[in-house]
Amino acid sequence: MTQLDLNLSAAAVLTMDAARRVIPDGALAIARGGIVAVGPRAAMLAAYPGAPHRAMPGRVVMPGPVNAHAHSGMLCSTAAHMAVWDWLTCHVNPMHRALRPEEAEAALYPAYAESLLSGVTTVVDMWRFMDGSARAAEVLGNRLVAAPHVVCHPDYDHFDTLDLNGAQIETLHCGAGGRVQVRVGLEHLFHADEAGRRRAADLAKRTAPDPHPLFRDRDRGRRVPRAPRQAPDTGD
Repeated sequence: MTQLDLNLSAAAVLTMDAARRVIPDGALAIARGGIVAVGPRAAMLAAYPGAPHRAMPGRVVMPGPVNAHAHSGMLCSTAAHMAVWDWLTCHVNPMHRALRPEEAEAALYPAYAESLLSGVTTVVDMWRFMDGSARAAEVLGNRLVAAPHVVCHPDYDHFDTLDLNGAQIETLHCGAGGRVQVRVGLEHLFHADEAGRRRAADLAKRTAPDPHPLFRDRDRGRRVPRAPRQAPDTGD
């Protein structure tokens, strides 16, 4: 019999399995940091007698939600009184120009911890110097999909480079026991000239099992709009 770390019971267990089962008065068995079984509470307690049991009456146990678009290190509460455009041009962009790797990493620990405390276990994060993001995720235990702020355009010099992004894919992807993934982080077309867009698309094709929709659309022959000649200098 599997030696359990914990038998956790609740008013309901939301499984999100193929049948989308909801188990009233359910429980789940946890061993070696993973879920090994789910079922009705009475059956689970009988199946694993003597295992540590934690009851959570009146609560629902469910998979952690995913934050599918985050800029965790941007400290949005800073300068929150400003209008969005002023906030971007007067606060965010100057911050990116002055940002140092150790500052970028330090901002992530409270951000990722806050996510976990609210139940969000996976963050798709767009930030800078994301080696620090991977370290923070490994320490705190959340899942991370990292898409660094990248530019491939001679007119922009205050974001990460595509070469750094490629090195991060090579060294960080599938790290922390598979909890960290890294993607090509070109977020805006106007952050790359034509040559830069080709380089980003090529990197995504070589390294990412699920390239950004921009590159998939190009492969399918759809028109990808050209970047404007002069684009606003935004950090998002």
